[in-house]
Amino acid sequence: MDVHPQNDWETVHYDARYDVYWVEAGAARQTLFFCPWCGERLPPSLRDRWFDELEALGIDPDIGPIPEDFQSSAWRGVPAALAPARQGGAIKGRYIDFVDMPLDDSVDE
Repeated sequence: MDVHPQNDWETVHYDARYDVYWVEAGAARQTLFFCPWCGERLPPSLRDRWFDELEALGIDPDIGPIPEDFQSSAWRGVPAALAPARQGGAIKGRYIDFVDMPLDDSVDE
């Protein structure tokens, strides 16, 4: 979803640690439970499991250093994949970019 063409303003973010999508809400993060474009329910957050597994290792994330595997999706066995290149440009119907419009030769100046 973070590379969806309608996310060209980069308003939807992805946190691989918890497998969640979120948007900024002031100084906080608001987790999304549904896709903002198609309405499909998103997978449940793995945030609680992330904390539980750190606690099982004797690590307090508020105090101690967090292992590198727990700073990505690697802790849950999912390799950190490179995100595909963002498809830039305007989305049809969203706005008009007058700077990139071709000149109309039929209009007298």
